[in-house]
Formats: sequence, C-alpha cells, structure tokens
Amino acid sequence: MQPCKVSAPAFLARAALAFFTSWAVLFLLLLGAYALPGAPVRQNIARSAPTLQREGLYPEFFGFKLFQMDNYTDTVMLFEAASADETAPLTAMMTNTAYNVDNFETLADDLAAYLAAREAGAPLPDTLEPFSYARYWHGYLIWLRPLLCLMPYTGVRVVQYLVLAALLAGVLWGLRRQAGWRAAVWFAASQALVSVFFVPHQVQFFTCFAIAYAGCCWVLAKPRGVRQLALALIVLGVATAFCDLLVTPILTLGLPVAVWLLCVPQRLAAGPRQCAAVAAGSLCWGVGYGGCWALKWVLAGAITGQDVIGDAVRQIGVRTTGATWHGIELTWGNILRFVLDTLHSRGLFWPLAAVCVLALALFALCLRGRQALATALPLGLTALMAPAWLALLRTHSIQHGWFTWRALGVTLFAGLAFVSICCSWKTGLRRLTRRGRQQED
Repeated sequence: MQPCKVSAPAFLARAALAFFTSWAVLFLLLLGAYALPGAPVRQNIARSAPTLQREGLYPEFFGFKLFQMDNYTDTVMLFEAASADETAPLTAMMTNTAYNVDNFETLADDLAAYLAAREAGAPLPDTLEPFSYARYWHGYLIWLRPLLCLMPYTGVRVVQYLVLAALLAGVLWGLRRQAGWRAAVWFAASQALVSVFFVPHQVQFFTCFAIAYAGCCWVLAKPRGVRQLALALIVLGVATAFCDLLVTPILTLGLPVAVWLLCVPQRLAAGPRQCAAVAAGSLCWGVGYGGCWALKWVLAGAITGQDVIGDAVRQIGVRTTGATWHGIELTWGNILRFVLDTLHSRGLFWPLAAVCVLALALFALCLRGRQALATALPLGLTALMAPAWLALLRTHSIQHGWFTWRALGVTLFAGLAFVSICCSWKTGLRRLTRRGRQQED
C-alpha cells in the first residue's frame, strides 16, 4: 500500500468538508421530505393502521424473543410522518412532533383515531398529547414520507427488503472479488446469525443495516487508502446519527472496517500497525456521529426554544449509567449475578463453560503461530467494537436487548475472519499426529 502524502492540515480540511457536506445534504433531503404534502401520506398510513392493529405492537416470529419486532416504534414513526405538516417544514423538522397516549398498548388504535380526526378536520382525541421528540434527527423520514406518498406501510417493507437484498448482494459480490469466497461466506453467515432476514420488516431495524452495507459496498468498489476510509467513516457516522434511533449504530463502523481489513492491500500489510488505522477510523466515525447529534441539539434548541441539550444529556445518563430493569439495579455486579443465576436455573452454565473451554483448547491447538496472530490482531480489535458499545450503553442495551443484540453482527463477522486467519485445521491435526507419534515412541 502506497504511503499517503496528504498533510495533516489538508486531511483535517477534507474531514470538515466531508462532515458538513454530508450533514447539509441530509438536512436538505429531510427538509424536502417535511415539505411534501401530508394528505397522501395520511391516506396511505390510514390504509396501514389495520396491519399494525392486527399484528400488535411487539409480534414475535416463531415465539422467540430475539425475533421480536417493534411495531411500537414504527407506529411512532408513522405518527411523525402524518403530523409533519402541522407546522412549517423547518419548525416541524426541528420539533419532530409525535404523540403520547394514555395506554401505549393502544397506540395503533390512537394512530387511526388521529388520522380520522385530521381527515375530518375535527379536534384530536383527548387521549393524544403531542410531545417533541427533538433530540433525534429522525432522518428515516427522508425515505419514509416519500414512500408513504405512494404506498402503505406494507409497501415500505417490500421496498426495504428489495433495497437491503440488493445491498447485501453487492457486499457479497465485492467480498468475493476483493477478499475471496471465504470472506463472503463469513459475511453471509454472520448476518444470517443476527437474523438479517427480519431486519427490513421494521423501519427502525433497517436503517443501520442499510447504511452499513452501503459503506461496505463503497469500500469494496475499489482499493481504498487509510485516509479515504477515515473520511468515509466520518460520513457514515453523520448518516447514522441523522437517520438512526440508537438501534445498532456500531454496525456502520464495524462492518466497513472489517471489510476494509480483509481487502487484499490491507490483508497483505496486516499486523499491529493496522490497529492504529482501526483506532483512527473509529475516532473519525465518532466525530461524525457525535458531531451530528450535537448539531441537532443546538439547532433544535435555538429554533424551538426547548431545552433540547438538557434533555439529550439526561437521556445519555439514562442509557449509560445504572438504572433498574425488572426490579434489578443495573450495576455490573447485579448484571453478572443475573446472568449466572439464569444460566444455572436453566442448566446451561456447565454446558456453556465446557463449550468455552473446548473452544479455547481448539484455538490454541489450531493456532498457526505468533505471526498469524499478529496479522489477525486488527480484526480481533474490530470484533470487540460491538461488545464495547453494548457495555457502554448497558442500560439501553439490556432494556432493548431483543434488537440491540444484532450489533453482534460485527463481532461474528470480524471474529470469524480473525479465527480463520489465526487458525488452521491442518495445523491442529498435524500437532495431534505429532503428539500421538511421540507418545508411541
């Protein structure tokens, strides 16, 4: 890989340009989405309300908690799409009006009641209390409102399935071309293990996967240098903060970085020095992500007069520090005790312990050597991104574990690649054969 000759000041200028250009484009797109006429949007949402009422707020596929959907949040999104023309586009975009209800379990019914009242020009039901959801950008409305002008919510799901399938196919094809068929298999397996086939069913699940896969496709389109990757990660961080509702944001960092590490130029130069590239890229993504969040808080507070910054700071505390869940104070000690007690009560502790010991023994037996371990180290670091993120936002991660667990798609993909580079079945068999011969002698 050729050394990059761009100076630090020039890179910082490019980074600032990447940040503000990507943010400005998203800002204008969202403003345009808010400026669309509301009548056709509400008509198609009205056609969608029976679907949500029939499915319920939290349907589970196969009765499995980790396959639980989130119609509740998508219904809030539909409320926002329907109410977007209550005020001028810029004000509505900064205020992001949604509605509280007396009983959240009736949210789909209340959406139908809201739509009926708006259609009739009548006062809204007393059960509906408007509230400002201003700490998020709600950038998913960039595609949700235009699509709702044309089709109901079920049609939006179909479009999301088609888009995500195309992006996934692009990633797999690019990996096959740039990194070999094994890398494509690792990616496909990792995404299947986090049930990507259910992701397009919900707008809120779809967002981070789509951004992450688009980032991977960009990485794989042609060889990319370290600084090109860093600039792209700034853009991905901005797009994630703009469009996501804190679902699985780490995907948009970890998957493109892991894909980049597996491309031929990086794979040939892999080693501890590439860990610096992973760290620098993570910092750039964080600047884009955090900076985009902060811009919304400042702009929304200035335009609406609300204490958006104070609300955001409080919510950060709620999601990152100890709180209660099912009567348990979420300290690390309590979390560990809860996990151990649950495993013991279901008879899983010793089987899982045995599996972990066996896995470590197999890893040590099949390890190619120190050089292979050093080569794979950047991928090992990338695999730790998701656990670190889930731990940082431990309250949010546990309370919403039935969807935040999909962030482990990064760990599975990078981890499979790490093990494949480090280990070889042939090495393990050779060692076993050698030991067997020594014992016979």
